[in-house]
Amino acid sequence: MKSLKYLALLILIIPFLFSCSESTTELNTVATPVLSVSGGTYTATQSVTITCATVGATIVYTTNGTTPTDSSAVYAGPISVAMDMTIKAMAFKPGWNDSPVVSADYVIYNNMVSVPAGTFTMGRASGSGYADELPTHPVTLNAFYMSKYEVKQAEWLSIMGSNPSFFFGDVNKPVEQVSYYAVLAYCNKRSIAESLTPVYSIGGSTNPTDWGVIPAANNATWNAATASLSANGYRLPTEAEWEYAARGATNSPDLLYSGSNSVADVSWYSDNAGNTTHAVGMKQANALGIFDMSGNVQEWVWDWYSATYYSVSPGNNPTGPATGTLHTIRGGSWEQTSDASRVVFRNWGTPEKGEARVSNSRLGFRVVRSAI
Repeated sequence: MKSLKYLALLILIIPFLFSCSESTTELNTVATPVLSVSGGTYTATQSVTITCATVGATIVYTTNGTTPTDSSAVYAGPISVAMDMTIKAMAFKPGWNDSPVVSADYVIYNNMVSVPAGTFTMGRASGSGYADELPTHPVTLNAFYMSKYEVKQAEWLSIMGSNPSFFFGDVNKPVEQVSYYAVLAYCNKRSIAESLTPVYSIGGSTNPTDWGVIPAANNATWNAATASLSANGYRLPTEAEWEYAARGATNSPDLLYSGSNSVADVSWYSDNAGNTTHAVGMKQANALGIFDMSGNVQEWVWDWYSATYYSVSPGNNPTGPATGTLHTIRGGSWEQTSDASRVVFRNWGTPEKGEARVSNSRLGFRVVRSAI
């Protein structure tokens, strides 16, 4: 009778022993997947392949920043990274521990153009114009990136949460009716949203949340904004950067407008715009592949305005006068004559509003980033 009891006890214990043995067996771990292209900033679409050293492992991945699981997309071939993207990947194999997750962040400037470092002659070298376009002077600039297009209403709306434009209804039109102050806030907010280092500082902070409400009247604190050009975030071009890019980074040929000697090829202006702005990129680009620098909307630049600045401008990376009451505006607009579409034309406006003589529905901007 006792032997039967022992037998019954063994029958109960043996599966438990095997279970304990299996649970303590150390499983192999699948190797961490390897991405062929490291995370970083690129000016062209990247093709990213994923490999795993563990034979027979299945690779899964995500492109939206979420952690992959066994049910995520199975890797089957190169991933085309044509826009800002976070790739995360892991690998698994039956009977093995899952691999660690590998992650890489990609920033693709598919709407940014690389402007090379160089020296050019700034100012009006030929033809007629205005006194503030002279004297011509040599300027040497570091390389930078400039947006192909004027900032669109859709881009402004996604960062600022509202659309101030007079010509609303097509979010691919350039945003307008934006003050200089508002543009500084946009640049830093966009930089923070894309995990970049903000350029502008106001009151000792680079976070626009700390700056308070964007002023509707002239404001001494906002006028004292400083810029760190070594930061990798978005910013306004300097006036010299703007003209250099508008010229296609060369004085040869010395074109009258940005990309052509024929204004109609490259500009929406008073004779062809039909009293409205137009979707960006509809006219011919200049030699660098940048659109609308001669028309559509005027564009804010960083510099304070001075009619005589060219006579005292430094030769290397000038940033304009140290102080002022008006900020410089460049380029022509849908409402102006071809005269304002010239690459050397200079204008100005108050930072809280814009050009005082007209509605600022003809005033927008584009962004640049330092190449660091």
